[in-house]
Amino acid sequence: MEESVVILNPCDRGWGALVILGVISLLFGFLMMLFPETTAIAVLTLVGVLLIILGVIMLLSSLLMPAGAPHSLLLLVGGIVGILAGVGVILYPIVAGSVIVEILGAAIIIIGMMQLLFGLVHESDPRRVIYIVSGIISILFALLIVFYPWLGGIILFGFLVGVYFMLLGILIIAAGYLSHRICSGMLSRT
Repeated sequence: MEESVVILNPCDRGWGALVILGVISLLFGFLMMLFPETTAIAVLTLVGVLLIILGVIMLLSSLLMPAGAPHSLLLLVGGIVGILAGVGVILYPIVAGSVIVEILGAAIIIIGMMQLLFGLVHESDPRRVIYIVSGIISILFALLIVFYPWLGGIILFGFLVGVYFMLLGILIIAAGYLSHRICSGMLSRT
């Protein structure tokens, strides 16, 4: 029986997907900047509705389990908490927005640190500068969001996150273009 080995090179990683992702990020960021208040309210309402739906699913799951089933009490409590949290997010969007903005800021700090470290570690990668710049931008935006959560509930969430997604989109498009250039160079040498 003949065995075959598939060798993947960097060109097989789909540079076009990077460009598409960058364009989507750019458009998403533009829309968020154009309508920051609407964006914040829409996102918070969706989060509230999602919490209510998940709470109802957990509640129904616990009630439909046989008596004495393991974790049924945990599902019951989780369902009630989910429903109450969803209603709270819809009724008190400023408080919920501040909490969500803090969580978003923490996530963007982590993303920024990962991008920065990737750029610092991979010295031979031609996209190194893009990773370092996007990491620094991510960390700066995250710090703005974390230090101004009340204001960030609407303005920073809608506007600065929109700017972040636009800049990230531009950098992802640049990474896709560089990947394409790298692959084109590799293919012409073979």
